[in-house]
Amino acid sequence: MKRLNNLYYSKRIKELLAELQTAGTTLVVAPMGYGKTLAVQYFLQEQERCGKKVLRQSIYGAGAEAFWQGVCHSWQNTELGAALLQQSLPADANAKTLVLELFRQLLPQEPVYWFIDDLHLLESSEVIDFLFALSKAGFADLHLLLVSRGQIFDGSRLLELGRKVFCLDKHDLALQRDELAEYSSRCGLQLTAQQLDALHEACEGWFSVTYLNFLNYDRYQRFCLDTGSVYEMIANVLLRPLPSEQQRLLLLMGQPEEFTPEQVAYAYGTSCRESVGRLLECNAFIIRLANGRLRCHHMLKQATRHAFGLLPEAEQQMYFRRLGQWYAQQKEYEEALDWLYRGRDFDGLLAAVQQLRDWSMHPQHRQHLFDWLCECPPEILWQYPQAVLIIMRRMFSLNMVPEMLQVKEWYVTALERNTALSQRERDNYYGELEVILSFLAFNSITGMSEHHRRAYKLLSGAPQTLSKQGIWTFGAPSVLGLYLRTGCSLRQTVEDMQECMPPYYLLSGWHGAGAAELTEAEALLLQGRIDEMDMPLQKAYYQAEKHGQECITICCDFLEMQRDLFRGVYSSKAEAYSRHQWQLQPWKQSMLLNTADMCAGFYYALLGKPEYIPSWLTDGNGQQPSVLYPARPCRNYISAQCLLAQGQYTELLVRWSDWEQECRPYSNFLCLLYLQVQRAAAFAGRGDVTSCRASLKQALAMAEADKLVLPLAQNIALLRPYLEQEAQGECSAAAAAALHLGQQMEAGRGQIMSARFAEAGLQELTEQELQIAQLAAARHTNREIAQRLSLSEGTIKQYLNKIFAKLQIDAAAKNKRHQLERFFSNS
Repeated sequence: MKRLNNLYYSKRIKELLAELQTAGTTLVVAPMGYGKTLAVQYFLQEQERCGKKVLRQSIYGAGAEAFWQGVCHSWQNTELGAALLQQSLPADANAKTLVLELFRQLLPQEPVYWFIDDLHLLESSEVIDFLFALSKAGFADLHLLLVSRGQIFDGSRLLELGRKVFCLDKHDLALQRDELAEYSSRCGLQLTAQQLDALHEACEGWFSVTYLNFLNYDRYQRFCLDTGSVYEMIANVLLRPLPSEQQRLLLLMGQPEEFTPEQVAYAYGTSCRESVGRLLECNAFIIRLANGRLRCHHMLKQATRHAFGLLPEAEQQMYFRRLGQWYAQQKEYEEALDWLYRGRDFDGLLAAVQQLRDWSMHPQHRQHLFDWLCECPPEILWQYPQAVLIIMRRMFSLNMVPEMLQVKEWYVTALERNTALSQRERDNYYGELEVILSFLAFNSITGMSEHHRRAYKLLSGAPQTLSKQGIWTFGAPSVLGLYLRTGCSLRQTVEDMQECMPPYYLLSGWHGAGAAELTEAEALLLQGRIDEMDMPLQKAYYQAEKHGQECITICCDFLEMQRDLFRGVYSSKAEAYSRHQWQLQPWKQSMLLNTADMCAGFYYALLGKPEYIPSWLTDGNGQQPSVLYPARPCRNYISAQCLLAQGQYTELLVRWSDWEQECRPYSNFLCLLYLQVQRAAAFAGRGDVTSCRASLKQALAMAEADKLVLPLAQNIALLRPYLEQEAQGECSAAAAAALHLGQQMEAGRGQIMSARFAEAGLQELTEQELQIAQLAAARHTNREIAQRLSLSEGTIKQYLNKIFAKLQIDAAAKNKRHQLERFFSNS
């Protein structure tokens, strides 16, 4: 009796697969048709029989977002899965740190085999970076099985993983001559040695081609060894010999990525359970999945999709429409959308969209958002205003603003022409529209508030377009960095925030709570009114923590760090941020790790400890962690301050124009002011007096009206002599205030350095450096020290520069020796 669909695993293959039990990561890399997936599935079924936990994930597209959805789906119903749902695919070092920490904390306390198939379909380096980081972490109970047609990790990464990775390739999976003989015998075929030799030579152990030849031999008593294409073999062996009904059913099986027999019968349109059953029994290219569904092997899928494309267009649309209707009936609305669109069923498509309030969106839908509405007949569009609203919301998140504004007109028309809506429903729809349009008014506080107030009056409940869990600050550590639009507007901005945020809190359920108080505290800090900022700062802390607004809490910490520099108090929060020791919990969003880095980087730049600055803040290779676009101006002025602390003046000036341009779209005045001050400081560092004075004059003119002297004071070390000159000029008040505030900061910084870093710094000095430092601290001149040690004055000067650098004493400061004396008195 012939058993052609029986799977065959040789003793050699079984021994190789047994190695997967001890491997942290297994890479199975071979061309299509070598049985990669079937071999791993055989191993996993054995593990399941032993009670081990197995997770399976298949890749069906090139997008990183779809991959991450698959990750979350794989780990669903676990504590780790719930935490991963709050994250996105980690695209930078901070995000990877967070996700790996979640794995470390929340992995089940038992062996888990996680199988990810068809990685070659991905076009995302971020996914491979994440899988490499996961492999490198080497969690004891996690076994990662990665399958691909092409290379997954390059040679250097394989070398770095070492024994943590186990590799199988096509040579391991290919059938050997004796295995081919055993396989044919188990299938019930009586082949001669000559036939086996010819088949093995032609197929080179290629499992799928061997199987197709077995089927052809059983039917026609001959092999098809000279066929030019494996797809042509599939068509000749598996498709064309079938009766018409079974041909159509097989073509339909090849359309979805996964399917059920009931789904195929529904799409075909008549009762055909027996025909479906016969197809499944006689085709080993149809694989049964762990979730109970089926899928066609890629070779069969490609062959059937080619044949399906030759059908009349009307017939194709009919099948597409039925597939979409099937998904909609199963409440798999995201899957339904593309099929309904391809089947030109716009009624069904918009009905499905209306079910997707929390639409994560498949990558292919991004390409079709606008097409759906453009091609939909108006009389259908007018019946679905809620669907149009949801699409508009997605367009804004994709920065499709021109298209969004056009859709707005369709939306209003849809509302006006839909006579079935009650007045309450109509008002709610208009209220949701106001919420969406408010984003287009960013960063005008009053402009956004007008929309929020109108929305609040219209809506009968919470809006669907706002989430309290969203990051109100977009990841920026400064509220005024986002919302201060012009000069001469600081007081008005504070008042607008205090007036406009309470209505927004009512609308959004306290999203951004504490922002109004925080704005007042930041304004006082910018003006150097250090002692007056404590009360609004504490109020902001209280509101943010009460309502779970972590992004506001981080902004509060940013202000506190800067304030404490003036008070000579070392910030333990900055130290915790720099080490990521800040309540790392599963619900934390990775973007806030980048915000924490910005806070710590800016603080240590001001403190004069550049070695503590996160490297990504000054890297110029474009691989910076992702921050939302509105937060980029804040990130840029923080990066500029870090470059100043590192003495990279030229690098700052090279990047300055790009940074300045990024402040223009939203009129980020405070960020522009910082960049102008930092540009002047960079010119000062390079000794370019003329350019420094020109930039400083512009900065003083910007700061004068609202007394925004903090950025100037924070760069006092490089700008002091120029500010002293400007104190006699047109902006004398701002220059004098900056000098006074800068002296306060230097004094506070000196206290921190003496108390915190003096002993460590002195330990870095060589014996001769220590002797010179002691003499200098005792107020001996360079000449006196040189004569005493029989060295030249130039050599003493070089030694002192090294000493000041090691002790973090500002080389531009006038009281360097006084600071040196203080080091010795405190150590």
